[in-house]
Amino acid sequence: MTRGMRGIVALLAATMIGGLIEWGPAGGFTSVAEAKPKKEKGDKGPKRGKNDLQKAYDALTDVAVWTEAGRARPPRDLAPLIDQAKDLYRDAVRAAREEELWRADELAKAAHDAARGLVHALRADAPAVRGIPAPPFRDNYELDDLLRRTRDRLEDVGAAAPRGTGRAFLDAARRFYDQARQAAREDTSRALQLARAAEAWTHVGEHLMQADARTEYRSPPDRRRPPPPEDRRRSSPPN
Repeated sequence: MTRGMRGIVALLAATMIGGLIEWGPAGGFTSVAEAKPKKEKGDKGPKRGKNDLQKAYDALTDVAVWTEAGRARPPRDLAPLIDQAKDLYRDAVRAAREEELWRADELAKAAHDAARGLVHALRADAPAVRGIPAPPFRDNYELDDLLRRTRDRLEDVGAAAPRGTGRAFLDAARRFYDQARQAAREDTSRALQLARAAEAWTHVGEHLMQADARTEYRSPPDRRRPPPPEDRRRSSPPN
């Protein structure tokens, strides 16, 4: 065996021992990356993140801290919504304990949407934090897109005619949508919070209808639009 052949044999032996390549089928070589199949990206599962019931609880805790500590005094029309959001959360907990998994999941989503809308509603009129300036405003795209999607959702969900608590939050969403459009002319930050509250509340009745019937109700399509190019990201709110 020549010196060159001995060097090649030694290199292959060292590589195989180090685990960089493995014997493949039919006596061929296969790299470790090829030999070990890649793990498929699947559902993260409930253990990977907080579920909607936990998110609803956290948001309701924020609402309680803001209102009970006196940081934000909720308008009179928000008080019944706060009570109804708490009732939705209690119903979701009860359904989970009774192992009505489908109903518990939809009720938890409804409670979360109700509660996060309340958080945005309280932020809209909360006093500024002393010593912390608001971030600079970039453009109108986020507000314009949110107002358009909220307007479309109001039409879609309104056509389904939710009742009871779902109707109450849909009516509140309409009021806050109108307030957001008015605020957009003078205070964009406040308008964003009002619009976020309105958009969140459009989901409450949807989830309540899904909780009562798995197949009778179909969610409206997602109308989210991709951001336009930078030079086209200035426009006026929708009519």
